[in-house]
Amino acid sequence: MEPTTNSTASQSTGFNWSDFLSFKTMITLKIIQIMYVVVAILITLGGLMSLFGGTRRGGYGGYDNFGGGSLLPSGPIMDLLIIVIGNILWRMWCELIIVFFRINKTLNNIDDKTKP
Repeated sequence: MEPTTNSTASQSTGFNWSDFLSFKTMITLKIIQIMYVVVAILITLGGLMSLFGGTRRGGYGGYDNFGGGSLLPSGPIMDLLIIVIGNILWRMWCELIIVFFRINKTLNNIDDKTKP
């Protein structure tokens, strides 16, 4: 008795150049996950630099060293809000993009199962 091989299992393992070049394999999902971590760190570092920075910008139209005004209030509370809300909004944006890719993957799976 010959062992049966599952052709779909052998196709799913490894990297397939034809799927990559025909855009069936999506790499953007992994890039988004890496970008999420990098930008979240940058948001946090920017907020911490603003929180512990030496110069303060003048809130509500006050002028800083460069002569420009600011429409946001300044202070440690605002800096903490930038860290928290900035990271939450960035996470929500990345999750929204990931949902689109997962919808695409699910639709492709349904399409593959319904083909004769």
